[in-house]
Order: sequence, then structure tokens, then C-alpha cells
Amino acid sequence: MESHLTPVHPGGVLRDELEEIGVSQSDLARRIRVQPKTINEICREKRGISAEMAAKLSRALGASPQFWMNLQRNWELSRIDPKQYEGIEPFAA
Repeated sequence: MESHLTPVHPGGVLRDELEEIGVSQSDLARRIRVQPKTINEICREKRGISAEMAAKLSRALGASPQFWMNLQRNWELSRIDPKQYEGIEPFAA
């Protein structure tokens, strides 16, 4: 899986967004009704973004849920080791 773009974990984008608008992780957690630990783990890139979290972030921060899900999908795809699927042969079309 080659890509010309360097995928960014959604937590990095979230960190930057919170800093830019001057909102703390705790304030965001309260606003979207999740534990502060959850937001902190996302921001530290220890946790991914679920569809539900994407919708909550979208509502609070203005970006679409698809934006957050695309970040997550691209990040996950970038973590795949190509050796895991090298020997898989496609079915004949």
C-alpha cells in the first residue's frame, strides 16, 4: 500500500484543533459527554476514533464525521504491513 501522503493520526489533528481554538481536553470531554481519559488517549495517539466519536467531534468542532473517519481509516491503512497479505492470490474475475 503505497501512498504519496503521510497519514496523520486523528489524535494529532485533534490536539492541533484544540490548541488552535483554545479548548482543553477536559472541556471537550465535558462538552461531548465522554471521560477526559478518552480524549487524552486519542490526543496521545493511544486510541482511535470510532464512528460515534467522529459524530461527537463533528458536532463540537465543526468538521464532518467523514473527515474524522477518513483520518482514522488512512491511519489504520498506513499501519498495515504489506508482508501480511503478500501471498494472497486474488480470485479470478
